[in-house]
Amino acid sequence: MLADYFSLATLCNGRIEKIGARIREKPADAFQKIKKWSNEAVGLSSYSVHHLRHGLSAVAAAASTTEGLPEDLLQRLPEVLGVLPLSTCNRVEILIETAPAISEEQLTAVDGYIQSRLGTVCEIRRDRQVLEHLFRVACGLDSMVVGEREISGQLRRALRVATQERISSATITRACQGALTTSRRIAQLTGIASQGRSVVACGLEMVAERINPLAGTPTLLIGTGSYAGAAVAALRAKGVQDIAVYSTSGRAERFAYGHDLQPVAKDQLVAALEAATLIVTCRGMGSPVLTKEEVQRALALSSGEKTILDLALQTDIEDGVADLERVRVINLKEISAQVPEVGKAQVKRAEEIVAEGVEEAEALLADRQMDSVVVALRDTFREVLADEVARLPKGETIPREDVEYALRHLAARLAHIPTINAHRAGREGMGRQYVNALQQVWGLDLDAPQAQPDKSQVCPVTGLSVDDLKQETPDEEGQ
Repeated sequence: MLADYFSLATLCNGRIEKIGARIREKPADAFQKIKKWSNEAVGLSSYSVHHLRHGLSAVAAAASTTEGLPEDLLQRLPEVLGVLPLSTCNRVEILIETAPAISEEQLTAVDGYIQSRLGTVCEIRRDRQVLEHLFRVACGLDSMVVGEREISGQLRRALRVATQERISSATITRACQGALTTSRRIAQLTGIASQGRSVVACGLEMVAERINPLAGTPTLLIGTGSYAGAAVAALRAKGVQDIAVYSTSGRAERFAYGHDLQPVAKDQLVAALEAATLIVTCRGMGSPVLTKEEVQRALALSSGEKTILDLALQTDIEDGVADLERVRVINLKEISAQVPEVGKAQVKRAEEIVAEGVEEAEALLADRQMDSVVVALRDTFREVLADEVARLPKGETIPREDVEYALRHLAARLAHIPTINAHRAGREGMGRQYVNALQQVWGLDLDAPQAQPDKSQVCPVTGLSVDDLKQETPDEEGQ
């Protein structure tokens, strides 16, 4: 069987020899490479702009700069391996992975570039702090409304886009997947999602104080972005079924088809405003979509009041609309002042689940960091094997003694470096630790060497050590 294997190997001798020639190196050098790679750690950093710490205006300004930021980071800064931007109604998060060998100076440069792009001093986190923050964000524990479920959907969409655009990395993807899994566990094991109402639900409760009953109210939804789906679900939960949707991006028909709504064409906006009693805006593209002139025209054609629920981080309403008679605008600032507090017990349990999820994710990422070590180890063995195959005699068949010699030589080469290190460990008094390492790596069942006493410290006549003699020598007070 062995002879047949090596006979087959000789047929590939030319290709193997090329591989060996291209990446041939001494085993010691290869193991040094493995040692170097094993000491490197994959770095995660996150940059946060949050409404509580920076204000909604700073969040809005930062959100307007995120378009194209991942591509710029990856092109300008080779130290950055992956990027995931997340922008919601109350936060902007930039999650990056940097190269293992990044220096402090390089990391400082990355920090400076990202903050200059976002236009503010961010909250910067590293490694485990990144995981803890990401998990809390995904689980709604760091939201305007504690326990809100919209944020997990927004993170899921951000991850999907980053994956499609190939700007994410394996580490970022695994971290986000772990956070989303933990979010689902919290929803299943606690009541925090039901106690902590969403931003949309809180806004609709404020609307219900003006429009009672809310069920059956003609409603116009402006926008088809991340909050639009949540808005439709919350409206229908309140009994609102008469919903039309308008979008300046041309996605109204597609969104309407998927949610069973009535699409509004661009030239029908004023008519739709006239028919609606409630207008919900969640476009947030940085420029107003509802102008004062359009709202005035709609008011002139109707006699009722208009309530506008503005859920956009960057307002969709032109200045002056809120000052019009028969118009009431409810924005995010007002909503944030009315959000409820969630039960402390539910929050505590959710925090415990987050801590468990972070531990699992950290262990998984640490495990995956050894992938390069495993690859380097296998490559080293393949290179040694390629060398040995190249040494075999040419021909269709190989004598048994040649195969035996090749295998013995292969085994000797693989054992060479471990043997040298074993002797070194013995000389340096590290024999027991070395045996423990071998047992972990190779699964060997070995007896650890017993520590030998230092002969220079033993009396040649009595056989007692210096420490023994010291113990038997009376002190001055006992004489």
